[in-house]
Amino acid sequence: MALKPKRTGAAPYCSHARSEFPVTQSLSLQKYSKVLTTLVLAVTLSAASADNSISKLNKLKASYLLNFMTFIDWPSTPENNPFTPLYICLQDATPFDPFLRNLINIKSEPKTKREFYVSRLSSATHCDLTYFYSTPAGKNSVVEGSVVVLSSDRVSQKDAAIIFYLNNDKLRFEIVMSNVRKSGVTISSELLKIAKITQ
Repeated sequence: MALKPKRTGAAPYCSHARSEFPVTQSLSLQKYSKVLTTLVLAVTLSAASADNSISKLNKLKASYLLNFMTFIDWPSTPENNPFTPLYICLQDATPFDPFLRNLINIKSEPKTKREFYVSRLSSATHCDLTYFYSTPAGKNSVVEGSVVVLSSDRVSQKDAAIIFYLNNDKLRFEIVMSNVRKSGVTISSELLKIAKITQ
């Protein structure tokens, strides 16, 4: 299935871009992996989102980050409104910020539709998931209670739940279960199967 980006302008900070991509918790691990590859390829080939300044590694991290959102059960989601928006906060230095916004704008034929709001951490008022590209200089109260994701194992941040790392030049990620429990979320067993688990 070909994926085509929406014919819209670049999403502003605090983006109201809708997430419409074919990733649901019922996907098999094989399909999940294929979706990630397809998303990266689709946006890379799009003239509207082409950016040679963003490395392939960072594009892959952005794709993983977006897919993490659908493999997590969020307790803040009311049962009578399962499509309540989720908020992704990116540290200001994050190199794939525009690329992630373009991924969110990709349109397909989803089984579910959900809006994701993307904002810079420095101006955010609420975060469901927070991504740190580098070790922060100080404490930020909006990070508390969110799912914290680190760009590498060289980045340090309290209560990090998901940590990217390289193994034989391949991108992998570690899930720290004690910090997942602190954030009050539940991670899909499908995602746990392809992660390094630390208790």
